[in-house]
Amino acid sequence: MLLRRLLTRPEDKLPVSTCVGYGVGQVGGQILRDTPALILPIYMTTVLGMEPALAGLSIVIAKCWAVAADPLAGVISDRSSSRWGRRRPFILAGGLLAALSFLVLFLAPGLQGQAALFVYMTLVYLILNTGYSLFSVPYLTMASEMTPDPNERTTLLSFRNAFLGVGLILGGALAPKLVAWVVAAGGTPGQGYQVMGLVMGIAIAASTLWLFFGTRSAPAAAPTEASVPLLEQLRIAWANKPFVVLITANIVQYISAGMSYAGGFFFFAYALGLGFRAFDVIPIWVIIISVSSIASMPALVWAAARFGKMTVYKWCLVLFALSIQAYFVADADSLWVVWLVAVGIGLFNGGFILMSFSVLTDTINYDRLQSGLSREGALSSVYSAVDKVGNALGAAIFLAFLSLIGFRESADGSMLEQTDEVLRSITLFYILVPALLHTGSILILNRYRLDPQKLKDPAQT
Repeated sequence: MLLRRLLTRPEDKLPVSTCVGYGVGQVGGQILRDTPALILPIYMTTVLGMEPALAGLSIVIAKCWAVAADPLAGVISDRSSSRWGRRRPFILAGGLLAALSFLVLFLAPGLQGQAALFVYMTLVYLILNTGYSLFSVPYLTMASEMTPDPNERTTLLSFRNAFLGVGLILGGALAPKLVAWVVAAGGTPGQGYQVMGLVMGIAIAASTLWLFFGTRSAPAAAPTEASVPLLEQLRIAWANKPFVVLITANIVQYISAGMSYAGGFFFFAYALGLGFRAFDVIPIWVIIISVSSIASMPALVWAAARFGKMTVYKWCLVLFALSIQAYFVADADSLWVVWLVAVGIGLFNGGFILMSFSVLTDTINYDRLQSGLSREGALSSVYSAVDKVGNALGAAIFLAFLSLIGFRESADGSMLEQTDEVLRSITLFYILVPALLHTGSILILNRYRLDPQKLKDPAQT
């Protein structure tokens, strides 16, 4: 029924081809967001031999650049104009720069010493994040401009979330599997990461090109004539109270997500005792999460329309936190528990991500209706920076925790034996801390107030 409605959409609705073109962009975006978060920590500590806390610092420095790069990308794209639109040229340039940088990130030369490795990884990752900012902020902003209808934006973002699952399969499942295949074929772990970097770089570039050409007929708001300085844009964001509540909750959620991403390989390989088998198990785990997330999109769109976005948002946070507690009874011989948890993660993680982005577009549209100005890029950039910095802080916290408990790193791709205390600490941190942060963010979301009636354009009524 839903598929039939999508394929026979009224003329005043976005065509399926445009929705697909927009959604495909998230494939590359998800690889850029998730693959480094999942793989860089284990790569830096078991292949490059970097001390965990130093690896975490490298990630944080590169990601914190987003605090400046994302708002700049938003302001510049707000004020620009071209025959390709004001967002799409930045999406194209940023996506291709990020694709090239992704490859170089896993081509680290034979550098000796922690300092040299730290400088190389920080610099390359910083360039990658510059490209990612140029791509992600205009991309996110486009959703608030393509239709004035809040429910239609939820439908548009459901395409984005569906392709988010595809990107997660490529970046979270195929990426580690490529490393495992190269090693199984007689290559070294380092060579496996190089092959993975090349394949993922090509996928990012292809996704960027599809997005650029697939949205060429999409509606777009005109640039704002008034020139508003960056600090004034941030003040405007602060004045949008629903937006402030949302991003404050997101800071907590993204720190939690960063811990989960960074800790994934360490939990599977060490705490569950899988060792290098984790490179075979995690791809299956990611695929289950992705399929579950994609399959849940129609039900989540319906639930949001029936019960309200914020209600669904909060319930997904609670149920996500509860579902991951089952990890306490999982081990290398009971992977069915891991698969069961993956279903819950796909459903509930996908749910609160969809609701978060849909609520974001409401707050952006609210600002436009109240001010009469096109400041979508500035607001989206703040949200995007919160995403990136929050994830980086989460990763840094987890890696610093590894150093604190005495984790032993290596430089040849091997996974050294850890003490029982280290293994117990990884388990407790990986399961309990994200659950507490996700549920705790609901206390912040309870302060969100935005009457749906305020989202209606007077010109449309």
